[in-house]
Amino acid sequence: MDNLKTISSYFDNAKIIYKDYISKFIPNFDTHWGYQHRIRQFNTIQESIKNDFPFDEINLIETGVSGRLDYGLFGLMLGSLVSDFGGQMHSVDLDCDSCNNSEKIFSEVLPLLKYKTYCMDSISFLSQPPIIPNIVHLDSVDFDLRNPFPSALHCWKEFITIEKLMPSKSIIIVDDNWMKGTFLQWIINGESELIEIKYPLIGKGVHVYQEIKNSDTNWELIGNHYTSTDNIKLIFRKK
Repeated sequence: MDNLKTISSYFDNAKIIYKDYISKFIPNFDTHWGYQHRIRQFNTIQESIKNDFPFDEINLIETGVSGRLDYGLFGLMLGSLVSDFGGQMHSVDLDCDSCNNSEKIFSEVLPLLKYKTYCMDSISFLSQPPIIPNIVHLDSVDFDLRNPFPSALHCWKEFITIEKLMPSKSIIIVDDNWMKGTFLQWIINGESELIEIKYPLIGKGVHVYQEIKNSDTNWELIGNHYTSTDNIKLIFRKK
């Protein structure tokens, strides 16, 4: 695609489709922090890749399916983008119910999208993917701020498994990251704690971030949203 206005319009249309679906269940969508936050995250992807995505179709892999409304259904926007732009989307998750729910939602909202879910371990899946992706969204293993290491390590394993297969100018997106200076009201099992992030970054993508920022790799961090005190997605592009 060489029409930058057109690709940007696909992002805009994906947000409309997302809003139309979520608003059926969340009447206060326009003021709901959680869903507006996901729109803001999607905007950062739009701004980061719209000027440098030289592919004729999007072949997208998502780890952690978008199958539950209370998890935000961020992948629905990604699927809308793929459906309009052209290409296919594959999602993997250990939760088979979420996989089934995702198939139902996507078939209802995006009937023309080439979409399939896989109920299996994401690292095994990425070692032999059904497509060679040019966009990957890493969002598996729930992040726990009080014990951040399991999800960060799992994300790193996902990254090193898939990145070598991806072509130049491909994009990898990593969910659930917070920059230094952020204050989080972390609530788990009814217990609440205000936590200040004192490290440069913490989240699922911390190992990927450290490697790419501090080493000579084939990847670079892109985007201008890294001063945010919000939950951010790290966006990397292969050189």
